[in-house]
Amino acid sequence: MKRNIVAVGMLLAFSAALWSCSSSDDKTPEQDQTLEQNLTTETQSLAAAVDEITSSEGYGLITMSESTKEGDGEETDERFSYDHSITLEDIKGVYDYILPVTEEATETKGWYWNSAFERVDDSDFFEINLPQEKATRPWKLYVEEDGDEELDNDFNVTASQYNMSTVMSNEGYEFDYLLDADITIEEVEAGEIFVDWNMSMSTEMSFEYVSEFGFANGYSVGHEYMFGESFDFAYNLKKDDEVLFMEEVEYTPGNEETDAEYEYALTIGNIKIVKNSSSDEYMVYRDDILEEGAIITLIEDDTKEGDDEGNEDESDNAFCRGGFDIKITFTDGTEVILSELIGEETLEQLDEIFSSMHDMYFVNKLVDKVAREAYQMNMQQDAGE
Repeated sequence: MKRNIVAVGMLLAFSAALWSCSSSDDKTPEQDQTLEQNLTTETQSLAAAVDEITSSEGYGLITMSESTKEGDGEETDERFSYDHSITLEDIKGVYDYILPVTEEATETKGWYWNSAFERVDDSDFFEINLPQEKATRPWKLYVEEDGDEELDNDFNVTASQYNMSTVMSNEGYEFDYLLDADITIEEVEAGEIFVDWNMSMSTEMSFEYVSEFGFANGYSVGHEYMFGESFDFAYNLKKDDEVLFMEEVEYTPGNEETDAEYEYALTIGNIKIVKNSSSDEYMVYRDDILEEGAIITLIEDDTKEGDDEGNEDESDNAFCRGGFDIKITFTDGTEVILSELIGEETLEQLDEIFSSMHDMYFVNKLVDKVAREAYQMNMQQDAGE
């Protein structure tokens, strides 16, 4: 009997221990932190995410720009600068880079009938195969260099959706663009790219742009910009479906009957800073619960300038693009500057990433260029040339 009593006691004690562990596990670490500690944790997670992104293969692709070109006097091939209406149906197939580029193609690259690619197979997709040494330096596509004959077509772009059309009429100008593609390097996934761009310049002007790049390590970055009846923009960085960083603006102009409406939101992990036209002050939420007493002060950047013509893209006027800074005063009186908490290097890298998501040099100078070549190639074949 005594042995049974001891056994029951041990069982009850073990059950209590399990219940205690289960209860503590239900609590998230943030619930035991102050707002300042929680914000510090989230900014550290953001910095770690940016570090992982910048060390990935995809980072070099999306941040490619004119400034990455090597040497002086090198010009990008612009032989397809005119516009076409090109759909996936027009260009589907497999296209391989020709190694090495022939002397004729190098010398006469200004003529449309020469190409650095050849169609080698049928496909329901638009597939490009070329050396990564050329893909990461598209301005070198038509420049033969020592060692080219030893390169492999180990860089692949497979587009499941593609459309680029321009319509000009007496009513105005219409542009429609869509790209959805996977990228692999040496048969290893490097990322997924998506761009959806619509523009209308007529009696009613409108502009809608969405781009997203998904990295092989599960992170993704995105940019949205819309101008028409309202003005909206957003930048985001996610890990799978979890938002690590997001900055959004929605603005609707007023008229004689209604006032202008706007909302600004900055999300870092589980913390969100919000200001809208119905409130006089910025509000801070943690896990969607209002944090009383936290005070937000914007620090404007008076040195921010527009382009050479004095114009400024309003979406550049964001915290993640260096448009302004944020001071947070907590209930105990302590203050932090958000840029200092995140880190100057991390913010510079975020700025580079998000600005690149708007420019998409890689898409314009490689994918679209080869799409135009494939279009011309297929048109000539259909014409029996």
